[in-house]
Amino acid sequence: MKRPGRRNAMAEAGRRVACWALACGVLAQPDAARAQFAGTLGLDSVDRYRGTGTTDVGPVLRASAMADATAGPLGGAYGGVAGLWRTRDGGLASADAMIGWSGRLADLPALSTLSPGWGWDAALHTTHYGQASREDFSEAMAGVLGPGWALRTWFAPRYFGASTHALYTELNASHALDEHWHVFGHAGWLHYGDAARYQPRLPDRVDTLLGLGGSWSRWDLRLSRDGIVAGHAPDIEARQRRAAWILGASVAF
Repeated sequence: MKRPGRRNAMAEAGRRVACWALACGVLAQPDAARAQFAGTLGLDSVDRYRGTGTTDVGPVLRASAMADATAGPLGGAYGGVAGLWRTRDGGLASADAMIGWSGRLADLPALSTLSPGWGWDAALHTTHYGQASREDFSEAMAGVLGPGWALRTWFAPRYFGASTHALYTELNASHALDEHWHVFGHAGWLHYGDAARYQPRLPDRVDTLLGLGGSWSRWDLRLSRDGIVAGHAPDIEARQRRAAWILGASVAF
């Protein structure tokens, strides 16, 4: 997500992909509640975040890890940490931490007839920026999970440390083509709250991402294209608003 303004927060915003690529990706399938520990190490050709680029130059290295408790009738708790590093200078762009609760809707007595592929998710997430701690912020999330897709809404009361709150709603989906290949997609809507006095409220915008991924053993390769498809982003430089290709690779452990 992106705060109002053109500060280095945008340059480091892509780091949250590391956290949610693991935690939300793993938990998008309710069956993952049985897992105890998971981690990823990956490299992306360019630093992108929800339809826009950042001012970081070159590829970025990401690492993340999470653990979850055994799920019961009301689901199970999980927690995770993640980091994003710039490869050009080895500097830490940001660090993330989160804690949440996820479970199957079918485990609730009133919804016991639902398919086990349906679930729910809720979490608290916080981000620390390596070079701009004044822009640290936290947010709350609530979501519904279905077979192959997840719908989540994020609320930040002080978006990137500013006085403005923001709401981001996203739909993520994936479909297997065969044993190794799958397609995936994302659509997100960013809504800003009222701005400070004498400042106009930033307009809403919609971003999308479409891609193709392949998996072999513990390795994953991805090629995707993302960009803003509706609305305007005056808080971001023109070159960062252009759509772009992303090539990434990661290994799970």
